[in-house]
Amino acid sequence: MNINEDIRFEDFILSFKAVWYGKLICIMCGFIFFALGIFATLNADISNYYTAYTTVYSYSYGDVEESSIATSAMNSYADIATSQKVCERAASLIDGYSFSAGQISNMINVSASTSVVMRISATYVDGDAAIAVANAVAEAFVIEMKNVTGTDAVQLLDSANYAYQSTNGFKDLWKQRIMFFFVGFILAAAVIFVKELFSNKVRLVEQMILDENDFVLGIIPEINEDK
Repeated sequence: MNINEDIRFEDFILSFKAVWYGKLICIMCGFIFFALGIFATLNADISNYYTAYTTVYSYSYGDVEESSIATSAMNSYADIATSQKVCERAASLIDGYSFSAGQISNMINVSASTSVVMRISATYVDGDAAIAVANAVAEAFVIEMKNVTGTDAVQLLDSANYAYQSTNGFKDLWKQRIMFFFVGFILAAAVIFVKELFSNKVRLVEQMILDENDFVLGIIPEINEDK
């Protein structure tokens, strides 16, 4: 910092230089945090997760008003897909797996592609199980919407036939550990930068320049050694 306690451009230059000169300290701090990250994530879940998608839609038929009501209901009651009632029905429709309604609800995500098409996805560590859950929830949702609207306007459009890998547990684990390194590096760099920025040490002539608001306390005379 300069003599009048104002932060100037020169102070930022010196602070960045201090960070550069202290880069080894920043790297060491980064590795310390990296080691802490490894220790903190020793028991982390490294499972791969798979997601399967299915879609339902509301089609127009017969009476325009009834079709409009069904479409509106499908979008308004999208949360029904994750309700206890639908998930319990879906659990009863799944063969080979014994999922509870709560487990199915946690696997499901619902999003509207358009006003007449809604996508239902299921995510789980087993791709086949994700497919089974997605299809069962879609079927249970169609049944529930029939009970709500009194029509067959909401129908299954596409069944889930495959599941793609949506999460790579091992890769995500190392991403988290690398983030620990960068946190440590940035933290050390920030400490060095701030410490230098607010330092009272004078290292450049520019830091001693006075402006119109400063005043002189005294003058040190120049000594002429020739006399």
